[in-house]
Amino acid sequence: MTISLLSRLEAIRPFTEDEAWTLFKIAALSEAAGWTLLIAGILVRHYGWPGRNIAVPITGQIHGTIFLAYFGVLLTVYSSLRWPRRKFLLAALAGVPPFGTLIFEQWAAWTRRNQRCRIHFRCSALTVISNNILD
Repeated sequence: MTISLLSRLEAIRPFTEDEAWTLFKIAALSEAAGWTLLIAGILVRHYGWPGRNIAVPITGQIHGTIFLAYFGVLLTVYSSLRWPRRKFLLAALAGVPPFGTLIFEQWAAWTRRNQRCRIHFRCSALTVISNNILD
């Protein structure tokens, strides 16, 4: 029952692949920016600069909100990107360590480019074969 419902939800693709990829990249970069803000807040508190008592709570809330937005975007775009559940789980876990989303985004972009190149090569090869261009 649960798997059937999950499969039905995954079949819904609200975005094109390019739209979903753009949203994912924005969310991943924003999440990394949230980490940068949080680390800056920690440094302000640690070194006793003005505003040290409020820096971490404010930057922590901003970072937490951005993380939740990243996870929300991830939930809505992974089916449009046709990612398997394992890749979705890796993307979600990448949001936990600092700047992990940047590493995951670069890896996902690399695999996406390679997959598109393989598809392009296969289509080109099939065109050559089917049109007897080599004869």
